[in-house]
Amino acid sequence: MQGDQLEESRFYAYRVNHRARGSELLKVKLIAKVGRGGKVKIRYEDGPHPGLEEYVRTMNLIVPWGERKALQRDEERHRLLDEHTGRSRRDPAVAEAVSSVLASSGEPSAYASVDGVSMSEDELERIMRRAGLDGEPTSLHHLAFRDRFGEVHLPLDGAEPLARAFAATESETVLMYLSDQESELKYRGYQAGDHYLHDLLRQYSPGWALARQWAGFEQEVEQLKKEIGRLRQLITRAAYELRDAGAEQKSRRLLRALDGG
Repeated sequence: MQGDQLEESRFYAYRVNHRARGSELLKVKLIAKVGRGGKVKIRYEDGPHPGLEEYVRTMNLIVPWGERKALQRDEERHRLLDEHTGRSRRDPAVAEAVSSVLASSGEPSAYASVDGVSMSEDELERIMRRAGLDGEPTSLHHLAFRDRFGEVHLPLDGAEPLARAFAATESETVLMYLSDQESELKYRGYQAGDHYLHDLLRQYSPGWALARQWAGFEQEVEQLKKEIGRLRQLITRAAYELRDAGAEQKSRRLLRALDGG
């Protein structure tokens, strides 16, 4: 915890290694906030040395003692999520596609990695509604959970269906976002000292191509090709009808224009 969040005479959950998620928590009482070397003075209320007083770093005081159970629930859920992620396919292209689609929504915390998604519940719910999905954000995956701060955590395979649904529903939003990102990296990459941005562009390309597929870009291109073919047939037929009607010169001009001449 931060020093300004601590209060003297309150009880806190102390952890020897503050990074060791899931390790033992000891009940301690904060005796004094001003200690040696920026440390605070605590007294152990349980554990192997109850009554012992010593100076510890504030980072080892994890949460107020009354919040320890909520912390432990979150840590256990994170553990299950991490185990699932470790067994799952970790595809950077899928992660980038999901991240880009979510980011195109404009929600501030929208982001994904191969480890999954951690987002504000309100923001995630708004994306779901725009994608036409009902239910709570935690319904996206059986291991998804809302932590004590209101953040929702879910694995990448839980976020992918949401990204696909959003891309299909708001394809123009997604395609515009991808085009803007691509153009910016391409332009800035030509500046002195920024050539590495073209490497980033190549790195992101597989994920962006996948996101475009979800947004129906390939189907749209195919439809445009069919429409262009239909229009060419109409113009060709019109040119031959002009020739049959005696307007030979107009017919030739039309056919040349159609061939790009």
